Amino acid sequence: MITLDPCVQHRILIIRLSALGDVAYALPALSALRRHCPHAHIAWAVEEAAAELLKGHPQLDELIVVPRKTWHKRIKRGHLGALIDIWRFRRRLGSKRLDLVVDLQGNLRSAAVAAASGAQCKIGFAPPCSRERSHMVLDHAIAVDPALHKVERNLALLEAIGADVEEAKAVFPPASTEDTHAADDLLKGANIDGPFVLMHPGVSKFGSYKQWPTGNYAELARGLQERGLPVLLSAGPGEEQLVSCIASQATGVVQVSGLGLSQLIELIRRAAVFVASDTGPTQIAWLLGTPTVAMMGPKDPNIYGPLGNRHRKLTVDLPCRPCSKRKCRDNRCMKEITTEDVLNAAVSIMKADTPG
Repeated sequence: MITLDPCVQHRILIIRLSALGDVAYALPALSALRRHCPHAHIAWAVEEAAAELLKGHPQLDELIVVPRKTWHKRIKRGHLGALIDIWRFRRRLGSKRLDLVVDLQGNLRSAAVAAASGAQCKIGFAPPCSRERSHMVLDHAIAVDPALHKVERNLALLEAIGADVEEAKAVFPPASTEDTHAADDLLKGANIDGPFVLMHPGVSKFGSYKQWPTGNYAELARGLQERGLPVLLSAGPGEEQLVSCIASQATGVVQVSGLGLSQLIELIRRAAVFVASDTGPTQIAWLLGTPTVAMMGPKDPNIYGPLGNRHRKLTVDLPCRPCSKRKCRDNRCMKEITTEDVLNAAVSIMKADTPG
């Protein structure tokens, strides 16, 4: 057993670089660590794309942004100055005199950061919950059941240092005054003063195989509106055309684009129901406590889906799922999730969540 004295001001680094949903999944582990080590200096290493999720986090003392994609682009363009920046980053990280690294990612990228840290002790996942031999840089590779939910895997790692993980909840940075006013103005402009459904139809380019058909989203929006539920459609960067296409087929829905992540989170907080496929905002939604309908498609809902009875995880029974492929010629696992099933799930959540 690895133990940390809660009374000592340890210097600890959490490594979870990406992706957005996985960073959100690590937030309960941060809560458990902060509760176990209230006096520790806790830092988190994260890549640029997910950094906004952690800015101003009340349980963190330091945010270390790893600009990996920027470095990669500069090197590809022949800007060798990026190599100097990487060397300087490594020196700055090593100068922090860390006592402990907790690697919650378990791949080659996170192993490189762990190795560069020079920490006295580095813990992380043993295979199969780690990949690319990343466990070889660790002082303690912890065996964790790969069938556990991703949140529970992270908490199991914290148990290895003696942390009490019972009732560990995700904590998010508080909404800024600017974000609160932006959400107020948006809802006021849309004449929404009661419950509404927030749909987030886009997925990342990397996760395009998890896209639910555009026509289904439009049909769902019409069905929700027929039941008197206002619908907001949120667009991530580059998803504006997708949202406009859906809105053109569902008169009355409100398009929301150009929002930063923190502003989207504030809208998610206020939604009566959040509907999307298995993507970063979906993980954020249910961790925030917003009732969520998640179309899980290819992924195992017991590992990646929402936890708790306030949420619905929709799948179809196919012999090829769950799977770990990154591409699929015919993503039947998404296409065969019916609009009726999603509509019924959203309505049932609202009924269950309405007092009396």
